[in-house]
Amino acid sequence: MCAMDRSSDDSLSQSVRDALNHIKELYHSSPVSVCVRNDRHEVLYANSSFQQVYDFFQLESNKSIFSGNSVKLEYILSQFEFDCMSLGKGCVLCKNFSCGDYYFQVRMECMFISDECLYVLWQINLLIQLPLVGRKIEFPDNPNADVSFEFVISKIPVRNLAVLSFSILGFTYAETAFYVDLPVSTVRKRVEKSREIIKESFSSYSIFIMHIYKTKRIFFFVDFVSELFDVKHL
Repeated sequence: MCAMDRSSDDSLSQSVRDALNHIKELYHSSPVSVCVRNDRHEVLYANSSFQQVYDFFQLESNKSIFSGNSVKLEYILSQFEFDCMSLGKGCVLCKNFSCGDYYFQVRMECMFISDECLYVLWQINLLIQLPLVGRKIEFPDNPNADVSFEFVISKIPVRNLAVLSFSILGFTYAETAFYVDLPVSTVRKRVEKSREIIKESFSSYSIFIMHIYKTKRIFFFVDFVSELFDVKHL
């Protein structure tokens, strides 16, 4: 999987070249990481953004191998690509996965090109798990209004949200450290920093906990932990 452009390759049919050129026009300078592979897992087109994210995956995967994790990310994604191909042309699948300290989402589409073999379009982006961050935040008189929850969550880094979610749901620092692959001391510091941010908008951490149960925002943290378990195949 390397950056390349075979949209002018005469060995490909005109319909395939037309499809590649169309994708190239849309994504050549896009920050979205895009590539197209054939049924032999050969890359026919990949933009520069895909090369950058792939280089990052390679670097992080090599680190994880030395730390004892023998499952390569490329194998996992290739297996997902095979699943997409198995479902046939026109099928679209999405999968969340982790690499290093970051979470990503890949969208794979088995492209519909008449009278041609199978070609899969990959689109990869960072997985955004924050609710309504792009919405304009207004500050009502009531500091415990639900909009304060959205504001607080938007200020907490994603890496800290993971450990905070475990803490809110009753996991100990040691248990959380096991699931997120971090030292206990790091988990404790991230939870404490998150609580400090919470207390900037809520009168106390206890009031915040009461608020998320009352408004059922607790399920945001349940979903966050559930998503992490799914990404890590736990």
